[in-house]
Amino acid sequence: MGTNRYDVVIVGAGLSGLVAAGVTAHRKLKVALVATGPGSFVTGPGWLKAQEILRASAAPALGEAIAYFCELARLAGCPYAGDILTARSLPSVLGDFHSVALAPLTLWNTEPRDGISTEIVGIRGLSGFDENFMAERLTEQARLIGSNCAYAARQISFSRDMGVPVTTLRIAECFDRDPAFRAELIHALREAASGFARILVPGILGLNSSAEQIAEFERELGCVVCEIPTLPPSIPGLRIYHRLERYLHKIGVELYRGFPVEQVEIHDGVCVGMRVASPGHSLRLHCDSVVVAIGRSSASPLGGEYAGYDQQMRPLNSTGSVMARNVFMAGSHLHSDAGHHGNVLHILTGYRAGILAASTRGNHAA
Repeated sequence: MGTNRYDVVIVGAGLSGLVAAGVTAHRKLKVALVATGPGSFVTGPGWLKAQEILRASAAPALGEAIAYFCELARLAGCPYAGDILTARSLPSVLGDFHSVALAPLTLWNTEPRDGISTEIVGIRGLSGFDENFMAERLTEQARLIGSNCAYAARQISFSRDMGVPVTTLRIAECFDRDPAFRAELIHALREAASGFARILVPGILGLNSSAEQIAEFERELGCVVCEIPTLPPSIPGLRIYHRLERYLHKIGVELYRGFPVEQVEIHDGVCVGMRVASPGHSLRLHCDSVVVAIGRSSASPLGGEYAGYDQQMRPLNSTGSVMARNVFMAGSHLHSDAGHHGNVLHILTGYRAGILAASTRGNHAA
């Protein structure tokens, strides 16, 4: 059985877990991130809706938490645009608009603009994306929100076999690894974009692309190119996850990918470590503090005794007693209406739990 010691162990690689890992790692602590896979936020576009921010507006440190997340995303090469006080109407694959306060750059610039000739470019054989429906629907919806933006539609195709069905995931993977494919895509989009100031494409611009790489692609194309998030898996959401995970690893966070937590070891009200189901044998991680950042659909590694949390985000059992003074809860399972708070709640709870976990360093040494 292996032995490893950390200041903080984060359980879960959703948005709350990634934020908590960043907060603790930036405080020069030794941090491990244990997760079976990416969180559910990768199924969505990764934007922060204005209504989510409004619902959470009374929460302490909301502005501070979002500012930290934006800085983390910038350092990871996937910067966000916008702020918590304003909003833009951004299109979805269903042909409607969502009121969004912050979003990745490739999504942020998709808002309807009067006088800007905009074309929606589809891809032959791509499932779940109808450029003609979207152009007609968005033109109508733009008028309803007071914009005279009109959308045209065009379709491109590739010379190579993209498989059946064609998916955004396959296209994004080719975008990442194949320069010849990117050159073909630029050529096809350049022809489609003739006469237009801006084109909107489904989310296809790579699973790992940085903002600089996408900007270079745009310069080669000679036209503003933006993404419309498609049905899950969302390429913009996956890109954010990959960029954040890569950055956390760069600053020293040790990643245990694909490994579930078998047991959290609690003695006398203090968590002293946990067992992780690594291949071949269990791996024991010692830690001074833990952040449990998992979704509502996940089984709590604390077991059936977990019955809620206190004001310091520590887990409680059915009698209302703190289960472990150095364990802190984050993520959607903290609230029954978490779906209405979405990514904003994940960022806020991950940020707060990360700060609380960092403050216990040395107080509960195993």
